[in-house]
Amino acid sequence: MNGTSSKAVSLAGLAVEYCKAMLACREQEPRDFLREVLRYLPRIYVILMDTRPYGNDGDPDGGADETGAIYETLTEEQYNEVRDAISAVLGENDMYLDTSVEDMRYSDTPVAVSLSEQLADIYQQLADFAATVSQISSYEMPDAVSELKYRFDTYLSAVICSALRAADYTYHHAF
Repeated sequence: MNGTSSKAVSLAGLAVEYCKAMLACREQEPRDFLREVLRYLPRIYVILMDTRPYGNDGDPDGGADETGAIYETLTEEQYNEVRDAISAVLGENDMYLDTSVEDMRYSDTPVAVSLSEQLADIYQQLADFAATVSQISSYEMPDAVSELKYRFDTYLSAVICSALRAADYTYHHAF
């Protein structure tokens, strides 16, 4: 197994762990669930941050777009089930005001953001990635890792950071 294939398998393993935690959220108390979220999000961020960008040559301009290498396996219904389960666990602490979202450029008031939606967005990306890695050959894995890195660089990193900040605040102040 080459370096990229082992990176893909490692990322997929972490993705599966995160997804299992999101699926099992109803079985936990809110504070325990948030503790788990606070353990996973930094690990996901660091691993994706340290991943070489966009394929084997490391050129961020070479093929820097979504290529279809990651299959869309999660249905809208599955996404909604995960989001709704997380929202039920967080209760009134699901929504928070955020001044860092793009919509703030057009408003002078903070924008309401759903932590459950952010965690479900991360879930969707990681579930699709893990499912893809389980279905492809080692030859195709660099493309899947490359696409996940692209998604991380273009939007997923901001979602992870925002969710981490909200989960941290909620963990320490709400429960």
